[in-house]
Amino acid sequence: MATLTLIGEPFPDWEAPIHSAAARDLAAAVAATAPRSCSARFLLAKGSDEPEFTSPVLRTERLPMRAGMLPIVWQSGATARPLDGEFVHALTPMVPLRARGDDDGSQTSVMIPHSIAWEAAPLLGNAQARLFRAFTRRAVRLADVVLAPTHATARVLQHHYGEDLPVQVMPLAPPAEFTKPAQAAERRAALGLPERYVVTTATPGPHGRLEWVFDALRADPSLPSVVVVDGLDPVAPAREQRDPKSDAAESPIPADLQHRVHLFQPQELADVGTVLSGASLLLQPQSFSGTGYLVLGALSASVPVLHAGHEATTEVALDGGITAESAEAFAAEFGRLMRDDAALSRLAVLALDRSKGFGWHPVAWQLWETHANM
Repeated sequence: MATLTLIGEPFPDWEAPIHSAAARDLAAAVAATAPRSCSARFLLAKGSDEPEFTSPVLRTERLPMRAGMLPIVWQSGATARPLDGEFVHALTPMVPLRARGDDDGSQTSVMIPHSIAWEAAPLLGNAQARLFRAFTRRAVRLADVVLAPTHATARVLQHHYGEDLPVQVMPLAPPAEFTKPAQAAERRAALGLPERYVVTTATPGPHGRLEWVFDALRADPSLPSVVVVDGLDPVAPAREQRDPKSDAAESPIPADLQHRVHLFQPQELADVGTVLSGASLLLQPQSFSGTGYLVLGALSASVPVLHAGHEATTEVALDGGITAESAEAFAAEFGRLMRDDAALSRLAVLALDRSKGFGWHPVAWQLWETHANM
């Protein structure tokens, strides 16, 4: 009987809570799609919240250490010995690995979810970017299969680790928390969201380009309110060090736009799904792309994406999105879509149609197939 072990503890970056939620969804899907006589195991660190799985073929096991210790101890090959002979999958490159013989029965597949550590390393900070790249190098060297969620990310990996590096593309899906919740309208009212709005996760600066959104608002007073969801994009370490609760902390919203821009700090991941479900448009002017969970959540809520043309975002959104590669073009497309209800409605239909190509059950099927073919 084969057991597929899923690493429930992600790489400790800004997306860690989202990856944790995605890992839970994937584990449930892996159990639901398990071939006869196969099962799944979900590995959690000591002290992490235990998910409520209902499948009889899925069990949760605890590691003897807390999550904060894993990035340190999992850099040693010795920590991978308990997984010898196991089928293992990780949604991020943080996974214990070591060199093994060809006949010990071990199978390890590792997802490299984004390319920020190479394309926009200052956003992660030098230490975290180095750690991400170090875990990726280990995966390239020691994992049986290296995976990426998009062809764009796969190409970056091949550029840095060799054009002949075999990278298998496995599109992911939005975590359940990013999809439309029950009683969404009531939840939006309770959160104090505007009646009509667009949403963005952009941050100020050359990578986040929140200024593109501000420029568009200043150029067109008829544009709807913008909800800026805080904490879903990486920020430079200097900004991370300031206390967001301090009276001295500066708001990223200029004084002249305070009445049109709403900074929203989700208290739980489900708040993100609530915000997405009521938006007319998702604005993504960023010069980088994370794993793409937010874009996937928007598509599933019939929310089109206006983005700056990063290859990974373009690949995920496809015809559910519009590309604008400069601040001027971004403002023009934003205004055009908000004035043309028919065009926005058509794009919303395309977004929902695009979302049907992503789901955790197809991901789980592909994962089982990947390990079966090793």
